[in-house]
Amino acid sequence: MSQKVLSLLHEKSPYEGFPGDKVPYDPQGWGSDHPVFEREITRLKPSLIVEVGTWKGASALHMAKIARSLGIDCEIVCVDSFLGSREHWLVPRWKSELRLEHGQPQVYRQFLANVVHDGFEDIITPFSCTSSHAAKILAHHDVVSDIVYIDAGHEYRDVLYDIDLFWPIIRPGGVMIGDDFASYFPGVTRAVKEFGDTISVTPEIDGDKWILRKST
Repeated sequence: MSQKVLSLLHEKSPYEGFPGDKVPYDPQGWGSDHPVFEREITRLKPSLIVEVGTWKGASALHMAKIARSLGIDCEIVCVDSFLGSREHWLVPRWKSELRLEHGQPQVYRQFLANVVHDGFEDIITPFSCTSSHAAKILAHHDVVSDIVYIDAGHEYRDVLYDIDLFWPIIRPGGVMIGDDFASYFPGVTRAVKEFGDTISVTPEIDGDKWILRKST
């Protein structure tokens, strides 16, 4: 699919008129510069990457830098509700990261500001939506992605659901990458292994990142 997902989702740029200079730069994230990103982007030269679970955009920004440095015409669609995870609402020291205003998290504004600060408005497309709705909307538009990066929920059913929903939109020969394959997230490891079994693909593990490759 050659049409930019941006034009399918937004009537105008979501960055248009956004006062990014009024929000301090804060791309805080976890494992956003793992070598797997550069390795797979260099290998696949993707025209489309879909990230499921974005937070403040650190991983998307890193992937955008790689794509630009390689001269790849790539769009990165960032799917997130931008409402925070269960952990952010339950762990006091993390709740402040939501920057609640009138009870509403301001993570989306921080994400937009980070993208504007790094100058990647032409590469990164925000998709403020639940993962389940987003997968169905992208499928409705026949979107096909070279890389899908799963980094949203950590509960078994949530992770398995996201993998199952987004696997069909990966092109043959494409790859799904995921985060948090670790003993402290048993739901993630269980979901990845079980899904791999259902499609007869053994997950590749690189640190806390996991990789499922779709056959050609």
